[in-house]
Amino acid sequence: MLYALGNFDHEYLQSRNMMKTKTESSFLYKGLGFPIELEHVAMICINGEWMPKIDVRKIADEAIKKLAIQEERLTGNQVKFIRSYFSMTLREFGKTVVHESHTAVNKWEKCGNDITNMNENTEQVLRIYIIEQTQTKTQAEQENFYSNFKKSKVFVNAERKNPKPIRLNLCA
Repeated sequence: MLYALGNFDHEYLQSRNMMKTKTESSFLYKGLGFPIELEHVAMICINGEWMPKIDVRKIADEAIKKLAIQEERLTGNQVKFIRSYFSMTLREFGKTVVHESHTAVNKWEKCGNDITNMNENTEQVLRIYIIEQTQTKTQAEQENFYSNFKKSKVFVNAERKNPKPIRLNLCA
């Protein structure tokens, strides 16, 4: 398990009774470059500071799926996360995913926490790519693909505003 608090040995701290724990009903995590509201987060106290005990990879895996179907347009930081999640350079992402130049991708990413000026059709292609890459490994997932594809179009008629934090329940 990865910890947002660094490379502490969890078992060592627990065995020494050096670790206080609690559960937060809601925690705003920004470690992926954009806000994610985590529900039911285990927290540990280290040197008087409460830190989340989270599996960053699990959060990334869930967040990428949520981005494909979020109601609002994507922000620059969300586009950067998507590109990083799939381990692609600007050029590779531009050429193989969104069929745009690397300078266009860079321009979108520079929007930071603001929504991009990406063409709606391009954003739809990006969302479909996410669904295809993350949710079509099994037969059941392939059957669910079309349902998620329809959900991914929800942003098209949405008001042009920055998205709310993605919400993940860690107890699920």
